[in-house]
Amino acid sequence: MKNKRNLLAAALITGLWLAAPAANAATLTYPLPARPVIAADTVLNTPGKPAVVKPGDFSIAVIPDTQYYLAQAQLGGNFDMFKAQIEWIKKNQVKENIAYVAHMGDITEHGDNPVTAKSEWYLAKTAIYGLENPVSIPYGLTVGNHDQFPSQYPVKGTTNGYNQYFGVKHFEGRPYYGGHYGDNNDSHYDKFTAGGMDFLVLFLEFDSHNEDQANLYGWANKILKQNASRKAIVVSHSILHFNPVKGTNTPQAPFNAQGTAIYESLKGNPNLFMMLCGHVGDNGEGYRTDVYDGHTIKTFLNDYQSRPNGGNGLMRLYKFSVKNNELSIKTFSPYANVTETDCDSQFTVPLFDTPSSK
Repeated sequence: MKNKRNLLAAALITGLWLAAPAANAATLTYPLPARPVIAADTVLNTPGKPAVVKPGDFSIAVIPDTQYYLAQAQLGGNFDMFKAQIEWIKKNQVKENIAYVAHMGDITEHGDNPVTAKSEWYLAKTAIYGLENPVSIPYGLTVGNHDQFPSQYPVKGTTNGYNQYFGVKHFEGRPYYGGHYGDNNDSHYDKFTAGGMDFLVLFLEFDSHNEDQANLYGWANKILKQNASRKAIVVSHSILHFNPVKGTNTPQAPFNAQGTAIYESLKGNPNLFMMLCGHVGDNGEGYRTDVYDGHTIKTFLNDYQSRPNGGNGLMRLYKFSVKNNELSIKTFSPYANVTETDCDSQFTVPLFDTPSSK
């Protein structure tokens, strides 16, 4: 969600993001503007045995903005809500045939702010590492504006807490991890196979001020083309505004400026069929479809932080039926044991333009 605090001014006064890059910083793998780096050892965690994904229908679990569930809990949110989401995924991985988990960003509320960073990132990793043991469920997270410090600045800001717990070395060697952009894991991609099909999940860091969009989206295009045989899902914190009419997907939700930039940059890749985002609260749900050169891209927003109790533990399950060419969306809270059934919370849409023969 858009930051209401003047963190940029505070950072300018304290000089927190003026630190020079570490002398032994790794060589960049893609051209990037200069970015401050504070060396931090990436936390390694040996994952358990890989989760088994059975043939047939499968699911992706989606966790929206969790910022209000952490150390500086707000609006009634609490850490038990975050833990309940993770525990539900673990307990239902077999039943729902969960192949992948995606976090929509704003993992924390204050990013690298020295007052809160240690406690918020510790709680975040404590919850999310639950997906790694005793069974390793493939997952990825996108960097939101509240995970950057100062908020909203991917180049001038830092993401040290994120990269300490979810950095490149944390994921390297895992069978689903594909690679990363630049010298950190802020933007990265994963691969998985389910329903008899190969998938790519591409995570793009929040960049509403266009500090690095041309380079980042150029890299994204490269990855999409290198993996043209994989059905692709793009995840970025901010893409879509909420539906104009609460409770229905008609009329469809509009792109925001960053969403427009992402769509226009990547729409030429026929393997891209789906985009996911968070960031925008209020009713917190949005959906739209766009057709380019004969292929449809579906975009979904879910972010419940403006709802009672800072989100009340609401999350989503996307069920993929390749056989029936259907994508079914379910919105629910394992913490509160409630399910939302209005027309923009629970609905089914076509999965692909052309049904698979698998």
